[in-house]
Amino acid sequence: MSVHPIAAGGFAAAAPTYARIRPTYARAAVGAVADLARHRAGPARVVDVAAGTGILTGQLARLGLDCTAVEPLAPMARQLRLALPATPVVHATAEALPFAAAAFQLYTAAQAFHWFDAPAALDEAARVLAPGGDFALLFNVRDETVPWVRELTALVEERTGGRPYHDHRERPWSDVVAASGRFSALSEQRFANPVPTDAAGVLDRLRSTSFVASLATPEREQLLDDATTLLATHAELSGRFEYPHETVLYLCTTAR
Repeated sequence: MSVHPIAAGGFAAAAPTYARIRPTYARAAVGAVADLARHRAGPARVVDVAAGTGILTGQLARLGLDCTAVEPLAPMARQLRLALPATPVVHATAEALPFAAAAFQLYTAAQAFHWFDAPAALDEAARVLAPGGDFALLFNVRDETVPWVRELTALVEERTGGRPYHDHRERPWSDVVAASGRFSALSEQRFANPVPTDAAGVLDRLRSTSFVASLATPEREQLLDDATTLLATHAELSGRFEYPHETVLYLCTTAR
């Protein structure tokens, strides 16, 4: 299974920026995921799929979990290895995992599931999880009720043609997971995760977005210039400020 061309090109080009600028996930959300593994009777093996530069992988590993990262893009995997040299990294996609059945007790995918071929990826997740294994999706989501965040999103979508994928706004993840018939009902929890930043950090965040990084250089630079102008119209964005985010955590289990 191949990676979406915009994801492949954009994330490959922006991997160092992604590693430097993308936020970690809310501690309480990661703690809730780690607790799933800790409450098991024996050692729990974790597979973090489409691990990217290892943001979630690192948070879980630092909590003492036995993690294997899966990442299909070499530039992203290179950043992960720099950050987490002791963590195994496997080159594969979510739709074709090179592991035995029931090899893991916990499956995670952070900021990634919207890129997957959901039916194939869910079948693979169910296959590599042990009976009763836990399945966790995490997303850092911008708060677009905040005017400047909403305006910035509108600018990006206008200049790029919009998101090159479907997400929970088109079809709830609970429906997508239920359609597989392989898991329990999906639960949803939300955790505040404001990101301290400045205007330069917001622009770097844009640079790390796949469908911005995939633009031709003149179009990308014009978008960044216009974003700079937009940010300058909001007095509250001078100096340091908080980029409003929340971490959304979805959980379910495989059938026993």
